[in-house]
Amino acid sequence: MTRVLVGNDFSEDVRTDRGWTGWWVQRLAWFAADGDVLVLPAAVDEDFLAYVTALTGVDRASLTVVVPPGGEDSMLTPGRLADPAFLAELRSAVGDRPVTEIFSLWPDATVARLARALGAPSALAGHGFVDQGGGPLTNSKSLFRTLAGGAGVPVPAGAVATSKEVAETVIVELLAGGEPVMVKHDFLSGGHGNEILSTTDGIRPIGARRAVTVPDRAAVRAYLDERWEWLTGGGRSRPVVEQYHRDSSAYFTEYRISDEGVELTGDGELLSAPYAVGQVMPCVGLEPEVMRALVDGGRELCESLHAMGYRGMCATDAIVTPRREVLFTEYNGRITGSTHIYGVLGKKIIGDGYGTDRIILERVWPEGWSVDSFTDALERLTAAGHAYDPATRTGVLFTNAFDGSHGVMYCIAAPDLNTAWSLDRQLGSLFARKSTR
Repeated sequence: MTRVLVGNDFSEDVRTDRGWTGWWVQRLAWFAADGDVLVLPAAVDEDFLAYVTALTGVDRASLTVVVPPGGEDSMLTPGRLADPAFLAELRSAVGDRPVTEIFSLWPDATVARLARALGAPSALAGHGFVDQGGGPLTNSKSLFRTLAGGAGVPVPAGAVATSKEVAETVIVELLAGGEPVMVKHDFLSGGHGNEILSTTDGIRPIGARRAVTVPDRAAVRAYLDERWEWLTGGGRSRPVVEQYHRDSSAYFTEYRISDEGVELTGDGELLSAPYAVGQVMPCVGLEPEVMRALVDGGRELCESLHAMGYRGMCATDAIVTPRREVLFTEYNGRITGSTHIYGVLGKKIIGDGYGTDRIILERVWPEGWSVDSFTDALERLTAAGHAYDPATRTGVLFTNAFDGSHGVMYCIAAPDLNTAWSLDRQLGSLFARKSTR
């Protein structure tokens, strides 16, 4: 018995900002167990893999890493996953052991074809759905709004922009209410696909690329003429237009969707300034009724995906407005950037105290910090006495491989948020890039 873990990312039919994720998908290592076969787009960072397996207790020598030929773009493209030499190497790695599970970060039809090539389509949960191109449906902001509308899950006022003319009409109507509007690319994430429109200056673009002033309908039309190609991904998708609620907080709840049903697995707060800069897990300080609304609404959305045939992880995102309204904004039917943190680092590395006497502050590597490699970062962290200590269940844990330029994503285990932020500030002096002046 063995598992095949596939480190893929957004498929090329939904994203064009590809080629940078070779390091990002190496978080796959957190999900590995003894005897697994890992398929990655590029050579694994052995120092990172050694770090992960030391924490999880997995025998590194029992793992096999297979990299298909032709990795110039650092992506597991359909051609690479169908390469005869790769398939031969993968079959050799599996040997005569039955493949019991095929686990991928992104629900791509190419993985369904890989499952068939291994003679194990049933090892891929929801094979039929994924095989027929279901992955984009579980990550589309426009389809999310459609399903939310059908399920009665609350969302910000707005609409799916089925044409430029519809977008113009909805934007003008929403702006007439006196509040800003957010326009959202169907598939981009972390705030990178969002832009805020307002009739006045002075809007801080939290969770968006920028704020654009559009004083009248003519300005809205000019904005759409300029940005429609980008907003639609070159005409391949439909953007979303919705009211932007200033001073809101953002949260996620994540679920496992299986044949048995929908199970809540994790939750947390999403931090942006203006793009995604981190997370707090689990949610801290929310009123019981707000938490209940987050969980119940997320479950409703996942039950809709369950009925469609999707099987896998799904995170549902929502904002909590200053009036304590819970409004859902998107879902992500994939292994998210949260799954390994709460699911492995929280529940397995920290253990039973996670969510009670220990919380996690996850951070995107800040601008202005720099290290030369994963080993450099770990050595500095250890020498400073800030590395995670299993005895106290506190300290810094690196969550991914070196990004190839200057940093390593990390999280902090602490008894409370104040302690976590205090340690985060200390890391600034440890990793800040030294001035050459």
